[in-house]
Amino acid sequence: MFGTVKNEGGMLFSGNNFKVVKKVLKSGEAIPSHNHENEEIIFTVLKGKMEIFLNETEKHILVPGDILHFDGVNFINGAALVDSEVSVTLIKK
Repeated sequence: MFGTVKNEGGMLFSGNNFKVVKKVLKSGEAIPSHNHENEEIIFTVLKGKMEIFLNETEKHILVPGDILHFDGVNFINGAALVDSEVSVTLIKK
């Protein structure tokens, strides 16, 4: 087999310079403010609708298919506006 398919929540894949995490959130569930200082972040909404803030001031409403890229030195926080699933890819700088 050449490929691996995963669909559960949690850490899906990791390597020397990357991680892929799938988060499954219930409506209203929050992502507390945090950052990933040494990584670039790619935040992809797979299902649902997310309200995301960068550095407490920059607001994004994300729906399936939306992809948010940002430098991990910035702080992220937010909440699921409905039951949601997101993929977060963290790439070491």
